[in-house]
Amino acid sequence: MDQLDLFADAGEAKVPATFAALHKPTRTVTAPPAPRPAPAARPAAQLPLQPTPAPEHPSPRPAPAPRPVVAADEEPGSLFGDPRPELPSIQTPVPAPRRVAPLLIGNPRDAGQRLGEAVAETWHASNWGGYRMDIPVSIVGGLALFPIKGHTEDVTRIISNSSDFKLLQGYREIYAHTWSHRPDLGARMAPLMGWLTEQGEEEKAYAVRRVTETALRYGILQLTGSPDPYYRADTDVMSWTITSLRSLGAKQGLGEYHTTPELCDVMARMTVPEPPAKGQRFHEPAGGTGGMFRSLAQHLREMQCDPADYVWSLNELEPLAAAGAAVNAIVWGLGPNVVIACGDTLAQPDLYEQGVREREALFEERDEMVGRLAVAEAVQRALALADSLMSTKAS
Repeated sequence: MDQLDLFADAGEAKVPATFAALHKPTRTVTAPPAPRPAPAARPAAQLPLQPTPAPEHPSPRPAPAPRPVVAADEEPGSLFGDPRPELPSIQTPVPAPRRVAPLLIGNPRDAGQRLGEAVAETWHASNWGGYRMDIPVSIVGGLALFPIKGHTEDVTRIISNSSDFKLLQGYREIYAHTWSHRPDLGARMAPLMGWLTEQGEEEKAYAVRRVTETALRYGILQLTGSPDPYYRADTDVMSWTITSLRSLGAKQGLGEYHTTPELCDVMARMTVPEPPAKGQRFHEPAGGTGGMFRSLAQHLREMQCDPADYVWSLNELEPLAAAGAAVNAIVWGLGPNVVIACGDTLAQPDLYEQGVREREALFEERDEMVGRLAVAEAVQRALALADSLMSTKAS
């Protein structure tokens, strides 16, 4: 096989693959030895390979064309603003249809841990990883709250094939839908909604999509998309996500160590050995994301009791964990009698009473807002009908 010589002239023969066959010049030594003449220059084809010398004046590489940046004319002012302004900077074309194949679930608790770790790794590897853990927690919570249950494959396909603009709009709609049905828990989820109303959200679109696809791949909808709340409460996806994203120093500073689900199961069976009377209140003074409530709700279902027949009250110091507990209360089907307060239980012993008052006020505010919207819609219909009648008379 011949060897290519980068320095050979076009008309010269190719160099043999080995230098063993090359002619070795001989020299004669006389006494006294004469000065050694300079060796004759070997043909260019026999020179050993050397790096190509750089040209004296290298031509500069043309600079890449600047990437066009299209700024949004207007950003949404609030989560519930309608009509919502379009954001041209993130109106990307709908990608080619693709299917995100979820991994095998196996044990739901192990799957929940893998999901939280994978989401944390994806977020930290993205452009926005690090200091904003509310965004990936919000994504996991939004997917867990997706209102359509029992159609996992269809929902996965729809979400994975959405454009960036529709994906962000979808998360807004999920939390708006949650607030309209459960304003008490929706208000507690405020730490998960803030980023959806911030300016420059198009800069986060890439990271949001990556985290969304990772959560879908690791089975978020398989864990939380069943119509039966018993199967939706097999694992605490919010706890695994928050603890995986939180640094060790932050955990130590907050004193945040979530109880393992196995220990919660044992404590639930020991605390409630028999079916309790309906209307009994279960209280958790430092509940985190509600791991004890998950085990107790499952235990009640196994005793043929409905968790919605009881009152659930939880206090939590850290707002993000309290928001996760609010998400879980809906996903796990704890029912309408849930009060989640955020504050220091030791410094505020009346947190439950405050939570009850806030809950009542939030429902009243929701009903008033819905009533105003209904009146506004009725007025618009009346005006449209009047215009129609007047145009009919004129004709």
